[in-house]
Amino acid sequence: MTNPHPVIASIVEGHGEEKALLGLLHRLVPHLQSGAYAEIQRPHRVPRDRILKPEHLNKALSIVTARVPRPTGILVLLDADDDCAVELAQRIKDQAQATHAHVPLLAVAAVREFEAWFLAGATGLAGHAGLPADLQPPPQPETIRGAKEWLTKRMPRGSSYQETAHQPSFAQLFDLDAARTGAPSFDKFCRDVHRLLTRAPS
Repeated sequence: MTNPHPVIASIVEGHGEEKALLGLLHRLVPHLQSGAYAEIQRPHRVPRDRILKPEHLNKALSIVTARVPRPTGILVLLDADDDCAVELAQRIKDQAQATHAHVPLLAVAAVREFEAWFLAGATGLAGHAGLPADLQPPPQPETIRGAKEWLTKRMPRGSSYQETAHQPSFAQLFDLDAARTGAPSFDKFCRDVHRLLTRAPS
């Protein structure tokens, strides 16, 4: 039986992204397409040292594709760190194609790290978690090494950015449109989510 609406599964590498991506996708779907609805399944976490190994990626894909309802598309999200984001995402797609070619899969590597998207959309975080009310994004946020440290430096003395504590709430607040403009990898992420919504080929 064909699902009447998209069902999006995801695979992530970090504990923070498990909750953050779930909330971000719920927020992003109607933002990308007015009136759109998709069933967003809870992300499946695979540590980075495993997600890049074919056997572990294959196992993760087998787990999420066995869910009910069956996903109509899968999104893999990880940090590029010092790797080329384009090459890393393609590596994931190639590995997935070898064993799960029947399932639409899109892979996105956040340039540097997931938090670079928060920096690009920093105006939406202004006044939250002790951040300044006039917080502005840095120029070229995806070139910054240490986005977490950038956020910590702008928090009150004695406070620090904590991935599992702040990532889910920041994902609900950062400026989506500004992030698309300032962080090309986030723009790719949005375009890929839209493809999953419309079930268009990548």
